[in-house]
Amino acid sequence: MIRWDSFRRSLERNLPLKILALVLSLALWFHISRPGREYFSLTVPVTVVKLPPHLELLKSLPDRVTLTLEGPPGFGGQIHPENLSIILDGRSLGPGLRTLRLDRATLSLPTGVSVVRFVPEKVSLELMPLSRKMIRILPLFIGETRHRIAPLRVRLIPDHALIEGDKAELASIHFLKTRPIELSLLSGNHPQTFSVPIAIPDNAHIRLLTPLSVSIEITHTGPLAPTKER
Repeated sequence: MIRWDSFRRSLERNLPLKILALVLSLALWFHISRPGREYFSLTVPVTVVKLPPHLELLKSLPDRVTLTLEGPPGFGGQIHPENLSIILDGRSLGPGLRTLRLDRATLSLPTGVSVVRFVPEKVSLELMPLSRKMIRILPLFIGETRHRIAPLRVRLIPDHALIEGDKAELASIHFLKTRPIELSLLSGNHPQTFSVPIAIPDNAHIRLLTPLSVSIEITHTGPLAPTKER
């Protein structure tokens, strides 16, 4: 019968080597028994959310990022590129050029899927400080009237709008016009009222805050006379 002391001495002999062998064996077993992993690459847009109200994103460089994802076999079928984007939190950002490093937290991925690489690893955001300004609204008329009309009294309600944009650009804008009002719509000598949207110039980088449209009240100030035929 083997005595306990002899067994213990045998067990303790070269104990560090035995522990190392056990660890290596477990690692080898885990590697062999681990299911295969797959890799999947796709390009997704960059989206900035929760910017402070006084800031506007002019551009993101780049505006799309290539991802390499790692996951279990078949995980690519769970990824829908059209629903995936890099989400950057803009709450702590200030005006100017800001560079952010991308990490796993900027993505929402299925369990077991991880990001191996971002290309590029950083995104630069150009942020513009915004200003506001009250500006006069002018009515725009086009076409010809069906009658020769006496002078008109035109009243806009309201007659000013609040706009937002770059401070330098706001300084160069002195008024906004309404969408065109067709003069052929004017008839009779009774007051007429139109609801007309306010127009923003195509090349202007400003935002119309309020109102989006105005009421225009037009009143004839004299008798109508028929238009002479040409």
